[in-house]
Amino acid sequence: MLWIIFALGAALAWGLYGPVLHQGQVQLGNPLRALLCVGVAYFLIGVLVPVVSLSTQGGLADGFTTRGATAATIGGGAAQGGVQQARDAFRRRAAVDVRRPLQGQAQPALFL
Repeated sequence: MLWIIFALGAALAWGLYGPVLHQGQVQLGNPLRALLCVGVAYFLIGVLVPVVSLSTQGGLADGFTTRGATAATIGGGAAQGGVQQARDAFRRRAAVDVRRPLQGQAQPALFL
């Protein structure tokens, strides 16, 4: 049942992602600036952490297969595609208004 904690953590992270990214885009004045910041975060978490961890475990030099690396890279590309879709949605003003209370609604109102 420990997996439920991780599933809730993922839901929380994905739930925060959209509104926080939109806020960053507005404050930076350009969606590409916000995308650059997302890329920096991905690099720090997705590259530096595994390199350090694998280096300390001695697993950085071996264990990579072409099929595994290809599948993982395609998965990462799909995730980045989701980022692009979110960025484009916010750029086109399709953003959830997180400042207004739900007022009894089941879902946040979507403004296009």
